[in-house]
Amino acid sequence: MNCLLCQQPLRSDWALAQLLSFKPLTLSRLCAQCLAQFTPIAAATACPGCGRAHSPKLFADCQRWRQQGYALLHNRAWFSYTPAMKAFIQQYKGLGDYRLHEAFADQLQLPTRRTALVPLPSEPGHYARRGFDPVIGLFGHLPLALWLKKADTAMPQAQKDRQGRLQTPQSFTAHLPAKLPPHVILLDDLYTTGRTLYHAQAALRQAGYQGTITARTLIR
Repeated sequence: MNCLLCQQPLRSDWALAQLLSFKPLTLSRLCAQCLAQFTPIAAATACPGCGRAHSPKLFADCQRWRQQGYALLHNRAWFSYTPAMKAFIQQYKGLGDYRLHEAFADQLQLPTRRTALVPLPSEPGHYARRGFDPVIGLFGHLPLALWLKKADTAMPQAQKDRQGRLQTPQSFTAHLPAKLPPHVILLDDLYTTGRTLYHAQAALRQAGYQGTITARTLIR
């Protein structure tokens, strides 16, 4: 098996503790050199609201969400939006290189006990043009709860400036199962302003979900 980015052969050097843990072993799809291009975010020094790196106090955006009456999502992200990550997203989403959906599967691990992992879906128009859902692709190795639907909007978030993103109207609806777990983790690829995730949170609340809602994103 080769690295998804540089195509060099991968080595699977399992530690003894991993082999004896009796847990499923997920092989990395990136070599150590390629993975080192990406900057992980330390949870201990991240914003407690949005997960922004090196912001242990509540970031200004999160203060505004709270002032507007939203319950903070307490998002946590795995990586910062560096030039290397920007290039990855462009290759994966912009150029539609679906091979890359597995690139971080070994990193993107989450608890599932009494928890629903709810991805933020693509708009139908975006799915038709791209041929896949990038968020479901990234987290497809996990048991996902497809509770959200997204309607088409006038303009993609990526083409909007900051103010345009914040003014985006609600486009999510939620359809909940009869039996609900006490906790939901919303999943997305990129946290920018938080507008999309807070719309998703609002859709779940409007549909009647009363448990706790947090969020995890690949990038902040």
